[in-house]
Amino acid sequence: MPKQVDHEERRAAIVSALWKLAGERGLDRVSLRDTAREAGMSLGQLQHYFATRDDMLVFAMDFISKRTTERVTARVLALDERTPEAILRMCVAEMLPLDDRKRQGSRMSISFYVEALDNERLLSHAREGSRKLLDFFEQQLREAQDRDEIPADRDPRREGMIIMSVVDGLTSYCHLGLHTAEEALAMAMRHLDTLFGAAHETKR
Repeated sequence: MPKQVDHEERRAAIVSALWKLAGERGLDRVSLRDTAREAGMSLGQLQHYFATRDDMLVFAMDFISKRTTERVTARVLALDERTPEAILRMCVAEMLPLDDRKRQGSRMSISFYVEALDNERLLSHAREGSRKLLDFFEQQLREAQDRDEIPADRDPRREGMIIMSVVDGLTSYCHLGLHTAEEALAMAMRHLDTLFGAAHETKR
C-alpha cells in the first residue's frame, strides 16, 4: 500500500524549516528552494502546498498566530481570576521576547512586517492580524471599564492601540539591545499599573 501522507504534518514541517532558516539568516534571504531543502523535500513537493513564497509566508504567520492563540487561551483558562487586567497582563507577557521561542517568534514577525511594506498582499494580511488583536484588547478594556477598573473617560480602542504600541516598541528595542526582556516586561507592567491605577485616582 502507498504510504499515507499527513498533509498537516508536512505543512508544519515546512513552517518549522522556514522558522529555522529565518532565524539563521533573516526571512528576506529564505527562498522556497531553501525551505524545501531544509524540510527534506523537493521543491515540487513544497509547491504542492505553497505555489508561491507569499503563500508560504501567509500560512506560516497564520500557523504561528494559531499556536500562540492556543497557548494564550490555555493560560487564560488556567488563571485563578480571569479579570480583564489579569488577561491583559498575561497577553503582554506572552507578546514580549522573554525566552528563545518568543524571541524567535518576534523576530519572524518583525521580518514579516518589513517585507509587507512593499507587498500589498502581505500588508493586508498583517493589518488584519493587528486589527484582530486590537479588537480583543478593546473588548477587555471595555469590560474593565464596565467594572470601574479603568477611568470612564478613556477610549478603550485608543488604549488598546497604546498597549500594542508599547509592546511593539519595547520588543524592537529589546532586539536592538537597549534593554533586556525582563526590563521590557517591567516597563510594560508599569504602563498597565498606570492605566488600571488611574481609576482609583479618579475616585479619590
